[in-house]
Amino acid sequence: MSGSESSSFIKISRVLPAKRWQVLRLLTRVEDFPSLLPAIKECHIVDRDRKRSVTSWKVQIDGLPIQWREEAFFEYRSFTVRFRALEGDLESFEGRWILAEGPSDSTEITVEAAIRLGIPVMDQIVGGMVTEKIRGFFETLLRSFENALIECRYGQAGTRPLRAVSGFGVIGHPYNFQHLVSYLRSFNPDFKLPSQGFLAKIFDLMPSYVSYDVKEFRAESGAVTRGAFIVCNIIPEMLALDMENVIRKVVDSCKVAERHGLGIVALGGFTSIAGERFGKSFLKQVRIPVTTGNTLTAALAVEGVVKAAGLMGVDLARAKVTVIGGAGDIGSACARVLASMTREVTVTSRSPHNLKKMARAIKAVRRAKFRGSHDNNDAVKDADIVIAAASAPQSIVEISSFKPGAIVCDVGYPKNIAYAETDRHDILIFAGGICELPVEFNTGFDIGLPSRRVLYGCFSEAMVLALEGRYENYSWGKGHITKEKMDEILRLANKHGFRLAPFFWGHRQLIDQEIIAIGKMAEKS
Repeated sequence: MSGSESSSFIKISRVLPAKRWQVLRLLTRVEDFPSLLPAIKECHIVDRDRKRSVTSWKVQIDGLPIQWREEAFFEYRSFTVRFRALEGDLESFEGRWILAEGPSDSTEITVEAAIRLGIPVMDQIVGGMVTEKIRGFFETLLRSFENALIECRYGQAGTRPLRAVSGFGVIGHPYNFQHLVSYLRSFNPDFKLPSQGFLAKIFDLMPSYVSYDVKEFRAESGAVTRGAFIVCNIIPEMLALDMENVIRKVVDSCKVAERHGLGIVALGGFTSIAGERFGKSFLKQVRIPVTTGNTLTAALAVEGVVKAAGLMGVDLARAKVTVIGGAGDIGSACARVLASMTREVTVTSRSPHNLKKMARAIKAVRRAKFRGSHDNNDAVKDADIVIAAASAPQSIVEISSFKPGAIVCDVGYPKNIAYAETDRHDILIFAGGICELPVEFNTGFDIGLPSRRVLYGCFSEAMVLALEGRYENYSWGKGHITKEKMDEILRLANKHGFRLAPFFWGHRQLIDQEIIAIGKMAEKS
């Protein structure tokens, strides 16, 4: 590549989610460029053979129209394309595209170009501005390449993506500011903690990233998949402050999964709230199939309380159940299923409208009596079984409110009850909706679980679906969880070695004998 002292140079690189030959094929199909980038008004092939092409271009960059005729040479062995303007608005415009192998079948594409405006006086005054406009043009073009490759990767064949995608992505986040600090100190225990405002802003500026890349995840069934744990840089408090920013971050996390060529992504914690709040508009911004994982979470929660009831001698047919946050997706599914097994179901919600909807849903089951409440502490006083399914960054009920012998299943993230300190030994509190995995899974990020062999049901659902090759929006949309879907995902999970996790409170596992003893102690109270 040549140039003179008055030439300006640009060099831009980007990693694209495709093999070199796929990127080269895209790069040589210049006739498709106008559909990729609106700034390219015309791009015609004048002459082309296997090693060379001549093309005519018309672009408009930020109101600046530029025309040129370009000759390009294709060097297939080195994966390089050289180009130069034969004529046009610029006195000189030449450069090259270089394609280098990137990690995991990706390609690092680099464009280098020398530009000379060649207009006396104006060259020195506005030449730099023209160069920056062209730089922006190339940067946008590379992003368009990435979008085109991802779009092709997730092109639908019936209801399934093409074979180019595989594996799962799970999205997590710190559950409060203190959790963020402890995460940072896991890298350097001695780092100097800045002010909360400064750290929060720096954290907000960070893009989503992969904290752990799973090359091989092998299930008991023999099926194998891959995956990644993706950190979304939000904390729950952000939802009330700037929902638009949170949505942008969740979308960004999904795009990280797209760039990795993953087949499905699970929205964990508060990312599912943000995603589902915007429903269809959210799905339009991402190409990868998305699941909240709520179906498996609800199925495991119900399985957990049924098992606990058996150990503690609680008669389900005579039991009173309270579901805190019972109008939500997980809570409502648990309430509907348990209504067919128990005597009475109480649902708490701040919305009278939601309570009326749940009343109709429970009455349709025609077994359990329904009660609605706005007061969590009052609603649990007589409950034999409590499922805490509210989305809240703080405690939602006082432990003193539970009656002796109560079974309390906390399916929230962050946990609202299960990690609380108490000296009560007459109640069972455990983290619910948790899977025991067939193999260890390292998140690279402390998500509040006692071992690498257990994982939240929402994440586990994405793993199971990836092992099944079912890349679809499995759990999406409020109120779509049915008993049939819960049975299906539980069956698929068990098929691959995913089972109900042992009961644990905080990081301490509760053995069956302890749970039986709690039931006996409650009888004496």
